[in-house]
Amino acid sequence: MADFLSAFQDSVEFANPEYLMVVPIAALLLLFGLSVFAFRLTIRPARTHGSSYPLVGHIKFWFFLILTLALVSTAAARPFWNYGASSFKRGDIDVAVAIDVSASMWVKDLGSLSRLDLAVREIMKLYNEEILTEGDQVALFVFGTTAVRKVHLSSNAERFIDQVGRIAPPESLSGDAFPWDSDVVSVFEHVYASLDNQDRFEAGEEDWAPERRTDRLVILFTDGDFAANPDQMARLDQALGEFQRRGLVVYTVGVGSPIATDLDRVLEDYVPGIDYDATLVADLEGVRTRLTTDGLSMLESRTGGRSFVIDSPGISAAPFLRNAIDSHRSISFQLLPADDKQEVWKWVLALAVLTFVVAVLFY
Repeated sequence: MADFLSAFQDSVEFANPEYLMVVPIAALLLLFGLSVFAFRLTIRPARTHGSSYPLVGHIKFWFFLILTLALVSTAAARPFWNYGASSFKRGDIDVAVAIDVSASMWVKDLGSLSRLDLAVREIMKLYNEEILTEGDQVALFVFGTTAVRKVHLSSNAERFIDQVGRIAPPESLSGDAFPWDSDVVSVFEHVYASLDNQDRFEAGEEDWAPERRTDRLVILFTDGDFAANPDQMARLDQALGEFQRRGLVVYTVGVGSPIATDLDRVLEDYVPGIDYDATLVADLEGVRTRLTTDGLSMLESRTGGRSFVIDSPGISAAPFLRNAIDSHRSISFQLLPADDKQEVWKWVLALAVLTFVVAVLFY
């Protein structure tokens, strides 16, 4: 209701607002009339058997004249309506995007594009297909053996798109341990801690504490090819508990084929002896990777989110992402500007004449 009143107030303008100075005078006259009416009620004699007198009496003509005066002065100010239609506006949203950049995501088991390429393509659709709009904030996290925040929560779309476009396998595999594991627990811990730090800084309160919100969500892109030991499962339970405390829902997009593929295929794009050594070949021998949805289903049930699978290069996650994000948007009333201003002073004047006629008839 407050949104509607605010929108209505902003939608009415006046060509001659100086005539509105009469309206406060009419309000004072109304207060004077009410004071007289209240005084008359206190001094009127008690009702006796057979007596008959109205409650309001002829003073009602005074009230009608005051209302007529206010309406005539409003009509003289020439009000016009500056909006042609009404609609409902969806509120802004905060999205934390987390993408698995481990070596298993480099596998090209769905055609010429790797799992990582497909994930990046779908993330780009957040802005390319206007799923996120002006005012929305988005953060970017990547994870392998650990998690790294690439973009803090911000409405800077250009920076987000630039950083997403940079996501790719490293140029060399020598001495780089980051791609050889998918620590999904680490990224969850990093997401809520990063959001907390940013919220605490923006609030500027010493006794700040996280609050449960409905306008935030996490979107996870992964092939689900990760395993968790008992220690990691304990950390995962704690992290998801913190997610529930903050109202963070996880929506997962699984990318890859359910048919297992040799992981050492990722070495085909590198030069042996230069980009990697023989020990890496031995480590990857016999290791296979595939799209695994068990972990995605668990995250879905634990956080109240939903999951989507891309197991073909022709599948798009855009409708899924749009529905997930829009489900967390609040809805508010708004008025849309019209091409032409609509003058309404004639209607106000007609109401003033009608009020005066009613006053004469009931006097």
